[in-house]
Amino acid sequence: MDISKEKLHQIIFWVAGILLLSYSTIRAFKIPITVDEGTTYLVYVQGSIRDVFLNNPVNTNNHFLNTFLIKFSTMILGDSEFSVRLPSLLGHLMYIVFSFKLLKAISDKTIIIICGIVLLHLNPYFYDFFGLARGYSLSWGLMMGSMYYLYRYILEGKNKFIGWSFVLAGLSVYSILIALNYFLALIVAFNFVFLKDFLTQQVEKKTSFIIYFLKKNSAAILVSVLLFILLAYPVSEVRKYNEFYGEQSSFYENSILSVVNQSLFGQKYFGIDFPHVLIGIAIFVYLSVLIYALRSFFIKKYNSIIVGGLAFGILFTIACWSTIAQFLILGTPYLADRTALIYFPLFSILPIFFFVFLKKRKWLQIILCAIPLMAYTYHFSKCANTFTVREWWFDTNNKDVINYFLENEKLDEKVTLAISGVNSPSFHFYEKIWNIGDKVEMIRKDKLEKNELFDYYYIEEHWSPQISAEHYEVIQRFDSRALFRLKKEK
Repeated sequence: MDISKEKLHQIIFWVAGILLLSYSTIRAFKIPITVDEGTTYLVYVQGSIRDVFLNNPVNTNNHFLNTFLIKFSTMILGDSEFSVRLPSLLGHLMYIVFSFKLLKAISDKTIIIICGIVLLHLNPYFYDFFGLARGYSLSWGLMMGSMYYLYRYILEGKNKFIGWSFVLAGLSVYSILIALNYFLALIVAFNFVFLKDFLTQQVEKKTSFIIYFLKKNSAAILVSVLLFILLAYPVSEVRKYNEFYGEQSSFYENSILSVVNQSLFGQKYFGIDFPHVLIGIAIFVYLSVLIYALRSFFIKKYNSIIVGGLAFGILFTIACWSTIAQFLILGTPYLADRTALIYFPLFSILPIFFFVFLKKRKWLQIILCAIPLMAYTYHFSKCANTFTVREWWFDTNNKDVINYFLENEKLDEKVTLAISGVNSPSFHFYEKIWNIGDKVEMIRKDKLEKNELFDYYYIEEHWSPQISAEHYEVIQRFDSRALFRLKKEK
Protein backbone atom coordinates (compact mmCIF):
# COMPACT_ATOMS: atom_id res chain seq x y z
CA MET A 1 0.00 0.00 0.00
CA ASP A 2 1.57 3.28 -1.14
CA ILE A 3 1.40 6.25 1.23
CA SER A 4 1.59 9.75 -0.21
CA LYS A 5 4.34 12.04 1.06
CA GLU A 6 1.80 14.39 2.63
CA LYS A 7 0.11 11.50 4.46
CA LEU A 8 3.50 10.22 5.65
CA HIS A 9 4.38 13.65 7.02
CA GLN A 10 1.06 13.84 8.85
CA ILE A 11 1.77 10.48 10.48
CA ILE A 12 5.27 11.64 11.47
CA PHE A 13 3.91 14.85 12.98
CA TRP A 14 1.15 13.09 14.92
CA VAL A 15 3.40 10.35 16.30
CA ALA A 16 6.20 12.78 17.19
CA GLY A 17 3.77 15.31 18.68
CA ILE A 18 2.03 12.74 20.89
CA LEU A 19 5.34 11.34 22.12
CA LEU A 20 6.82 14.77 22.86
CA LEU A 21 3.76 16.09 24.69
CA SER A 22 3.27 12.82 26.59
CA TYR A 23 6.83 12.97 27.87
CA SER A 24 6.51 16.54 29.14
CA THR A 25 3.11 15.71 30.71
CA ILE A 26 4.54 12.70 32.56
CA ARG A 27 7.35 14.91 33.85
CA ALA A 28 4.83 17.54 34.95
CA PHE A 29 3.07 14.93 37.10
CA LYS A 30 6.15 13.20 38.51
CA ILE A 31 8.87 15.81 39.08
CA PRO A 32 8.68 17.62 42.44
CA ILE A 33 7.98 21.34 42.44
CA THR A 34 11.23 23.29 42.16
CA VAL A 35 12.44 26.39 44.00
CA ASP A 36 11.42 28.90 41.30
CA GLU A 37 8.02 27.27 40.77
CA GLY A 38 7.34 27.28 44.49
CA THR A 39 8.33 30.93 44.73
CA THR A 40 5.97 31.89 41.89
CA TYR A 41 3.10 30.06 43.58
CA LEU A 42 3.70 31.30 47.12
CA VAL A 43 4.58 34.92 46.31
CA TYR A 44 2.59 35.80 43.18
CA VAL A 45 -0.14 33.22 42.52
CA GLN A 46 -1.28 33.55 46.14
CA GLY A 47 -1.13 37.33 45.84
CA SER A 48 -3.50 39.78 44.18
CA ILE A 49 -3.86 40.40 40.45
CA ARG A 50 -2.65 43.96 41.06
CA ASP A 51 0.57 42.66 42.63
CA VAL A 52 1.16 40.37 39.65
CA PHE A 53 0.52 43.23 37.21
CA LEU A 54 2.87 45.59 39.08
CA ASN A 55 5.40 42.83 39.90
CA ASN A 56 5.13 43.39 43.64
CA PRO A 57 7.46 42.37 45.24
CA VAL A 58 10.01 43.23 42.57
CA ASN A 59 11.56 40.07 41.11
CA THR A 60 12.09 38.56 37.67
CA ASN A 61 10.60 35.32 39.03
CA ASN A 62 7.20 36.75 38.09
CA HIS A 63 6.57 35.75 34.47
CA PHE A 64 3.44 37.83 34.00
CA LEU A 65 1.26 35.94 31.52
CA ASN A 66 2.28 32.59 32.97
CA THR A 67 1.43 33.76 36.49
CA PHE A 68 -1.99 35.04 35.40
CA LEU A 69 -2.74 31.72 33.68
CA ILE A 70 -1.64 29.76 36.77
CA LYS A 71 -4.01 31.86 38.89
CA PHE A 72 -6.83 31.03 36.47
CA SER A 73 -5.87 27.35 36.29
CA THR A 74 -5.73 26.90 40.07
CA MET A 75 -9.01 28.76 40.45
CA ILE A 76 -10.70 26.25 38.12
CA LEU A 77 -8.83 23.03 38.96
CA GLY A 78 -7.66 23.68 42.51
CA ASP A 79 -4.08 23.80 43.76
CA SER A 80 -1.90 20.94 42.52
CA GLU A 81 1.32 20.26 40.66
CA PHE A 82 -0.66 19.75 37.45
CA SER A 83 -2.74 22.92 37.72
CA VAL A 84 0.29 25.18 38.26
CA ARG A 85 2.11 23.50 35.36
CA LEU A 86 -0.81 23.39 32.93
CA PRO A 87 0.00 26.76 31.26
CA SER A 88 3.52 25.48 30.58
CA LEU A 89 2.13 22.33 28.96
CA LEU A 90 -0.09 24.52 26.78
CA GLY A 91 3.05 26.42 25.81
CA HIS A 92 4.71 23.15 24.85
CA LEU A 93 1.70 22.19 22.75
CA MET A 94 1.97 25.52 20.89
CA TYR A 95 5.69 24.99 20.38
CA ILE A 96 5.07 21.52 18.92
CA VAL A 97 2.24 22.61 16.61
CA PHE A 98 3.91 25.75 15.27
CA SER A 99 7.33 24.14 14.87
CA PHE A 100 5.73 21.36 12.80
CA LYS A 101 3.85 23.93 10.72
CA LEU A 102 7.06 25.88 10.14
CA LEU A 103 9.00 22.77 9.10
CA LYS A 104 6.24 21.78 6.69
CA ALA A 105 6.24 25.28 5.19
CA ILE A 106 10.03 25.30 4.70
CA SER A 107 10.53 21.85 3.20
CA ASP A 108 8.66 18.82 1.87
CA LYS A 109 11.67 16.50 2.20
CA THR A 110 10.99 13.75 4.74
CA ILE A 111 14.58 13.54 5.97
CA ILE A 112 14.73 17.30 6.54
CA ILE A 113 11.42 17.30 8.39
CA ILE A 114 12.50 14.46 10.70
CA CYS A 115 15.86 16.15 11.27
CA GLY A 116 14.08 19.43 11.97
CA ILE A 117 11.89 17.81 14.63
CA VAL A 118 14.98 16.41 16.31
CA LEU A 119 16.92 19.70 16.11
CA LEU A 120 14.08 21.81 17.48
CA HIS A 121 13.03 19.46 20.27
CA LEU A 122 15.58 16.91 21.47
CA ASN A 123 17.75 19.10 23.65
CA PRO A 124 17.40 17.68 27.19
CA TYR A 125 18.25 20.98 28.91
CA PHE A 126 15.80 22.91 26.73
CA TYR A 127 13.19 20.22 27.24
CA ASP A 128 13.52 20.43 31.04
CA PHE A 129 11.46 23.64 31.05
CA PHE A 130 8.44 22.22 29.24
CA GLY A 131 6.00 21.23 31.96
CA LEU A 132 7.48 23.44 34.70
CA ALA A 133 5.49 26.31 36.20
CA ARG A 134 7.73 28.91 34.59
CA GLY A 135 7.15 31.29 31.68
CA TYR A 136 9.84 29.80 29.42
CA SER A 137 7.65 27.17 27.77
CA LEU A 138 4.79 29.60 27.16
CA SER A 139 7.17 32.21 25.75
CA TRP A 140 8.90 29.72 23.43
CA GLY A 141 5.57 28.39 22.16
CA LEU A 142 4.34 31.89 21.37
CA MET A 143 7.73 32.80 19.83
CA MET A 144 7.59 29.74 17.58
CA GLY A 145 4.10 30.79 16.48
CA SER A 146 5.47 34.25 15.71
CA MET A 147 8.30 32.73 13.65
CA TYR A 148 5.81 30.60 11.73
CA TYR A 149 3.64 33.58 10.80
CA LEU A 150 6.71 35.57 9.78
CA TYR A 151 7.50 32.82 7.30
CA ARG A 152 3.88 32.68 6.14
CA TYR A 153 4.20 36.40 5.40
CA ILE A 154 7.36 35.72 3.41
CA LEU A 155 5.47 33.04 1.45
CA GLU A 156 2.24 34.93 0.82
CA GLY A 157 2.81 38.60 1.68
CA LYS A 158 -0.52 38.95 3.51
CA ASN A 159 -0.59 41.60 6.23
CA LYS A 160 -2.67 39.43 8.56
CA PHE A 161 0.26 37.06 8.98
CA ILE A 162 2.66 39.76 10.11
CA GLY A 163 -0.07 41.01 12.44
CA TRP A 164 -0.29 37.58 14.06
CA SER A 165 3.50 37.39 14.19
CA PHE A 166 3.78 40.58 16.25
CA VAL A 167 0.80 39.75 18.49
CA LEU A 168 2.32 36.38 19.41
CA ALA A 169 5.75 37.99 19.85
CA GLY A 170 4.22 40.54 22.23
CA LEU A 171 2.56 37.76 24.25
CA SER A 172 5.91 35.97 24.30
CA VAL A 173 7.49 39.06 25.87
CA TYR A 174 4.70 39.26 28.44
CA SER A 175 5.41 35.63 29.29
CA ILE A 176 9.08 36.34 30.02
CA LEU A 177 10.98 39.61 29.64
CA ILE A 178 14.02 38.12 27.89
CA ALA A 179 11.82 37.69 24.79
CA LEU A 180 12.26 41.44 24.27
CA ASN A 181 15.45 40.42 22.45
CA TYR A 182 13.34 38.40 20.01
CA PHE A 183 10.77 41.18 19.63
CA LEU A 184 13.44 43.68 18.62
CA ALA A 185 14.97 41.15 16.22
CA LEU A 186 11.55 40.52 14.68
CA ILE A 187 11.10 44.23 13.93
CA VAL A 188 14.45 44.32 12.12
CA ALA A 189 13.88 41.04 10.23
CA PHE A 190 10.39 42.03 9.13
CA ASN A 191 11.50 45.45 7.90
CA PHE A 192 14.19 43.74 5.85
CA VAL A 193 11.49 41.63 4.18
CA PHE A 194 9.11 44.50 3.49
CA LEU A 195 11.98 46.70 2.25
CA LYS A 196 12.77 43.98 -0.27
CA ASP A 197 9.13 44.15 -1.41
CA PHE A 198 9.31 47.92 -1.77
CA LEU A 199 12.61 47.96 -3.65
CA THR A 200 11.50 45.21 -6.04
CA GLN A 201 8.40 47.30 -6.85
CA GLN A 202 5.86 44.82 -5.59
CA VAL A 203 3.81 47.84 -4.54
CA GLU A 204 2.46 50.70 -6.59
CA LYS A 205 5.16 53.12 -7.78
CA LYS A 206 3.21 56.12 -6.48
CA THR A 207 3.18 54.77 -2.93
CA SER A 208 5.19 56.90 -0.51
CA PHE A 209 7.87 54.97 1.38
CA ILE A 210 6.86 56.60 4.68
CA ILE A 211 3.20 55.69 4.20
CA TYR A 212 4.16 52.16 3.17
CA PHE A 213 6.53 51.87 6.16
CA LEU A 214 3.90 53.01 8.68
CA LYS A 215 1.22 50.80 7.16
CA LYS A 216 3.40 47.72 7.20
CA ASN A 217 4.67 48.43 10.71
CA SER A 218 1.28 49.22 12.22
CA ALA A 219 1.15 45.89 14.08
CA ALA A 220 4.70 46.34 15.39
CA ILE A 221 3.94 49.90 16.56
CA LEU A 222 0.65 48.93 18.24
CA VAL A 223 2.12 45.94 20.08
CA SER A 224 5.17 47.99 21.11
CA VAL A 225 2.92 50.66 22.64
CA LEU A 226 0.90 48.03 24.53
CA LEU A 227 4.07 46.39 25.85
CA PHE A 228 5.36 49.79 26.99
CA ILE A 229 2.12 50.44 28.89
CA LEU A 230 2.20 47.00 30.51
CA LEU A 231 5.91 46.71 31.26
CA ALA A 232 7.41 50.19 31.65
CA TYR A 233 6.85 50.36 35.39
CA PRO A 234 7.74 46.72 36.25
CA VAL A 235 10.91 46.84 34.13
CA SER A 236 12.00 50.16 35.63
CA GLU A 237 11.60 48.67 39.12
CA VAL A 238 13.58 45.57 38.14
CA ARG A 239 16.39 47.82 36.88
CA LYS A 240 16.16 49.98 40.01
CA TYR A 241 16.70 46.98 42.29
CA ASN A 242 19.13 45.25 39.90
CA GLU A 243 17.05 42.06 39.76
CA PHE A 244 18.06 40.93 36.26
CA TYR A 245 19.43 37.39 36.20
CA GLY A 246 22.63 36.77 34.25
CA GLU A 247 26.42 36.88 34.19
CA GLN A 248 29.00 39.50 33.23
CA SER A 249 32.06 37.65 31.89
CA SER A 250 31.51 37.58 28.12
CA PHE A 251 28.73 36.88 25.65
CA TYR A 252 30.51 33.78 24.35
CA GLU A 253 31.14 32.30 27.78
CA ASN A 254 27.88 33.27 29.46
CA SER A 255 25.28 33.11 26.70
CA ILE A 256 26.65 30.54 24.25
CA LEU A 257 29.07 28.22 26.03
CA SER A 258 26.86 27.95 29.13
CA VAL A 259 23.91 26.70 27.07
CA VAL A 260 26.06 24.16 25.22
CA ASN A 261 27.59 22.87 28.45
CA GLN A 262 24.20 22.61 30.14
CA SER A 263 22.71 20.92 27.08
CA LEU A 264 25.42 18.25 27.24
CA PHE A 265 23.90 17.38 30.63
CA GLY A 266 27.20 16.40 32.18
CA GLN A 267 27.98 13.89 29.43
CA LYS A 268 31.66 13.86 28.44
CA TYR A 269 32.04 13.35 24.69
CA PHE A 270 35.47 13.53 23.02
CA GLY A 271 37.23 15.55 25.72
CA ILE A 272 36.88 18.94 27.39
CA ASP A 273 37.15 20.91 24.14
CA PHE A 274 34.12 19.24 22.56
CA PRO A 275 31.69 22.09 23.48
CA HIS A 276 33.92 24.54 21.59
CA VAL A 277 33.97 22.18 18.59
CA LEU A 278 30.16 22.10 18.59
CA ILE A 279 30.05 25.89 18.74
CA GLY A 280 32.51 26.05 15.83
CA ILE A 281 30.24 23.80 13.74
CA ALA A 282 27.24 25.95 14.67
CA ILE A 283 29.09 29.13 13.62
CA PHE A 284 29.95 27.48 10.28
CA VAL A 285 26.29 26.61 9.65
CA TYR A 286 25.15 30.10 10.71
CA LEU A 287 27.65 31.89 8.45
CA SER A 288 26.95 29.51 5.55
CA VAL A 289 23.24 30.28 5.67
CA LEU A 290 23.82 34.04 5.93
CA ILE A 291 26.47 34.19 3.18
CA TYR A 292 24.59 31.95 0.76
CA ALA A 293 21.31 33.80 1.36
CA LEU A 294 22.96 37.24 1.04
CA ARG A 295 24.78 36.22 -2.14
CA SER A 296 21.55 34.92 -3.67
CA PHE A 297 19.65 37.98 -2.50
CA PHE A 298 22.09 40.42 -4.12
CA ILE A 299 21.84 38.59 -7.45
CA LYS A 300 18.07 38.96 -7.08
CA LYS A 301 17.07 35.39 -6.28
CA TYR A 302 14.06 36.38 -4.23
CA ASN A 303 12.44 33.00 -3.57
CA SER A 304 10.94 32.22 -0.15
CA ILE A 305 13.78 29.92 0.93
CA ILE A 306 16.44 32.58 0.28
CA VAL A 307 14.44 35.38 1.91
CA GLY A 308 13.41 33.07 4.77
CA GLY A 309 16.98 31.94 5.44
CA LEU A 310 18.17 35.53 5.47
CA ALA A 311 15.27 36.70 7.66
CA PHE A 312 15.81 33.96 10.24
CA GLY A 313 19.55 34.59 10.14
CA ILE A 314 18.81 38.23 10.94
CA LEU A 315 16.49 37.15 13.78
CA PHE A 316 19.27 35.17 15.44
CA THR A 317 21.90 37.85 14.77
CA ILE A 318 19.92 40.78 16.16
CA ALA A 319 18.76 38.75 19.19
CA CYS A 320 22.43 38.10 20.02
CA TRP A 321 23.55 41.69 19.43
CA SER A 322 20.62 42.98 21.45
CA THR A 323 21.97 41.17 24.51
CA ILE A 324 25.48 42.47 23.87
CA ALA A 325 24.23 46.05 23.39
CA GLN A 326 22.22 45.95 26.62
CA PHE A 327 25.33 44.87 28.52
CA LEU A 328 27.54 47.54 26.96
CA ILE A 329 25.04 50.40 27.15
CA LEU A 330 22.84 49.62 30.15
CA GLY A 331 25.01 47.24 32.13
CA THR A 332 22.34 44.53 31.97
CA PRO A 333 23.97 41.13 32.56
CA TYR A 334 24.41 38.72 29.65
CA LEU A 335 21.74 36.06 29.39
CA ALA A 336 23.09 32.84 30.88
CA ASP A 337 22.05 29.21 31.30
CA ARG A 338 18.24 28.93 31.19
CA THR A 339 17.66 32.54 30.13
CA ALA A 340 20.03 32.10 27.16
CA LEU A 341 17.91 29.18 25.92
CA ILE A 342 15.96 31.73 23.89
CA TYR A 343 18.76 31.36 21.33
CA PHE A 344 18.17 27.63 20.94
CA PRO A 345 15.01 27.71 18.77
CA LEU A 346 16.26 30.84 16.97
CA PHE A 347 19.45 29.05 15.95
CA SER A 348 17.99 25.56 15.44
CA ILE A 349 15.89 26.67 12.48
CA LEU A 350 19.02 27.76 10.57
CA PRO A 351 20.36 24.22 9.92
CA ILE A 352 17.00 23.46 8.26
CA PHE A 353 17.65 26.18 5.69
CA PHE A 354 21.25 24.95 5.42
CA PHE A 355 20.00 21.48 4.44
CA VAL A 356 17.43 22.89 2.02
CA PHE A 357 20.17 24.90 0.28
CA LEU A 358 21.86 21.55 -0.49
CA LYS A 359 18.93 20.34 -2.62
CA LYS A 360 21.20 19.82 -5.65
CA ARG A 361 23.50 17.57 -3.60
CA LYS A 362 20.98 15.01 -2.35
CA TRP A 363 23.41 12.47 -0.95
CA LEU A 364 25.32 15.14 0.96
CA GLN A 365 21.99 16.49 2.19
CA ILE A 366 20.96 13.06 3.49
CA ILE A 367 24.32 12.39 5.16
CA LEU A 368 24.46 15.79 6.86
CA CYS A 369 20.86 15.43 8.07
CA ALA A 370 21.60 11.96 9.45
CA ILE A 371 24.50 13.14 11.64
CA PRO A 372 22.56 15.50 13.97
CA LEU A 373 19.53 13.20 13.80
CA MET A 374 21.50 10.28 15.26
CA ALA A 375 23.62 12.40 17.61
CA TYR A 376 20.70 14.31 19.13
CA THR A 377 18.58 11.16 19.49
CA TYR A 378 21.39 9.23 21.18
CA HIS A 379 22.20 12.07 23.56
CA PHE A 380 18.56 12.69 24.44
CA SER A 381 18.01 8.98 25.14
CA LYS A 382 20.91 9.07 27.63
CA CYS A 383 19.62 12.13 29.45
CA ALA A 384 15.84 11.66 29.40
CA ASN A 385 14.28 11.14 32.83
CA THR A 386 11.07 11.70 34.75
CA PHE A 387 12.46 12.53 38.17
CA THR A 388 14.68 15.63 38.06
CA VAL A 389 15.45 19.01 36.48
CA ARG A 390 19.10 19.78 35.80
CA GLU A 391 18.85 23.45 36.76
CA TRP A 392 17.29 22.66 40.14
CA TRP A 393 18.73 19.21 40.90
CA PHE A 394 18.66 19.94 44.64
CA ASP A 395 14.83 19.73 44.64
CA THR A 396 14.79 16.19 43.20
CA ASN A 397 13.84 14.41 46.44
CA ASN A 398 11.68 17.01 48.15
CA LYS A 399 8.38 15.22 47.69
CA ASP A 400 9.92 11.88 48.71
CA VAL A 401 11.25 13.48 51.89
CA ILE A 402 7.83 14.82 52.88
CA ASN A 403 6.12 11.52 52.05
CA TYR A 404 8.67 9.55 54.06
CA PHE A 405 8.35 12.00 56.92
CA LEU A 406 4.55 11.74 57.05
CA GLU A 407 4.41 7.97 56.59
CA ASN A 408 7.19 6.88 58.94
CA GLU A 409 7.34 9.41 61.75
CA LYS A 410 4.79 9.29 64.58
CA LEU A 411 3.59 12.86 64.77
CA ASP A 412 1.61 12.92 68.04
CA GLU A 413 2.08 16.66 68.22
CA LYS A 414 3.19 19.43 65.87
CA VAL A 415 6.92 19.26 65.11
CA THR A 416 9.47 21.60 63.53
CA LEU A 417 11.37 20.77 60.33
CA ALA A 418 14.30 23.02 59.40
CA ILE A 419 15.17 23.09 55.70
CA SER A 420 17.82 24.90 53.68
CA GLY A 421 16.79 28.10 51.90
CA VAL A 422 16.94 26.69 48.37
CA ASN A 423 14.57 23.85 49.30
CA SER A 424 12.18 26.04 51.25
CA PRO A 425 9.78 27.20 48.46
CA SER A 426 9.20 23.62 47.29
CA PHE A 427 8.54 22.34 50.83
CA HIS A 428 6.20 25.23 51.61
CA PHE A 429 4.33 24.57 48.35
CA TYR A 430 3.50 21.03 49.50
CA GLU A 431 2.78 22.27 53.02
CA LYS A 432 0.17 24.55 51.46
CA ILE A 433 -1.51 22.24 48.94
CA TRP A 434 -1.40 19.13 51.20
CA ASN A 435 -2.68 21.07 54.23
CA ILE A 436 -0.06 19.67 56.62
CA GLY A 437 0.64 22.90 58.48
CA ASP A 438 -1.08 21.50 61.58
CA LYS A 439 1.38 18.57 61.69
CA VAL A 440 4.69 20.20 60.90
CA GLU A 441 6.08 23.73 60.98
CA MET A 442 8.59 24.11 58.15
CA ILE A 443 11.31 26.62 58.95
CA ARG A 444 13.59 28.12 56.33
CA LYS A 445 17.23 28.29 57.35
CA ASP A 446 19.53 30.29 55.08
CA LYS A 447 22.26 29.96 57.70
CA LEU A 448 22.69 27.01 60.05
CA GLU A 449 23.54 27.62 63.70
CA LYS A 450 24.68 25.20 66.38
CA ASN A 451 22.64 26.75 69.17
CA GLU A 452 19.30 26.04 67.44
CA LEU A 453 17.50 22.76 68.02
CA PHE A 454 14.61 21.72 65.81
CA ASP A 455 12.81 18.40 65.82
CA TYR A 456 14.11 17.62 62.30
CA TYR A 457 16.62 18.91 59.78
CA TYR A 458 16.72 18.22 56.04
CA ILE A 459 20.12 19.38 54.77
CA GLU A 460 23.23 18.24 52.93
CA GLU A 461 24.75 15.49 55.08
CA HIS A 462 28.19 17.11 55.02
CA TRP A 463 26.64 20.24 56.57
CA SER A 464 26.04 18.34 59.83
CA PRO A 465 29.07 19.95 61.60
CA GLN A 466 27.22 23.27 61.26
CA ILE A 467 24.43 22.06 63.56
CA SER A 468 24.61 20.34 66.95
CA ALA A 469 25.20 16.97 65.28
CA GLU A 470 25.67 15.14 68.57
CA HIS A 471 21.98 15.71 69.31
CA TYR A 472 20.77 14.28 65.99
CA GLU A 473 20.58 10.95 64.18
CA VAL A 474 20.20 10.31 60.45
CA ILE A 475 16.92 8.49 59.82
CA GLN A 476 16.97 8.51 56.00
CA ARG A 477 19.36 9.55 53.24
CA PHE A 478 18.30 11.09 49.95
CA ASP A 479 21.30 11.22 47.61
CA SER A 480 23.69 13.76 49.15
CA ARG A 481 21.07 15.09 51.58
CA ALA A 482 19.81 13.50 54.78
CA LEU A 483 16.84 13.76 57.13
CA PHE A 484 18.07 14.27 60.69
CA ARG A 485 15.91 13.65 63.78
CA LEU A 486 16.51 15.10 67.22
CA LYS A 487 17.49 12.28 69.60
CA LYS A 488 15.07 11.58 72.42
CA GLU A 489 16.34 12.36 75.89
CA LYS A 490 17.04 9.25 77.96
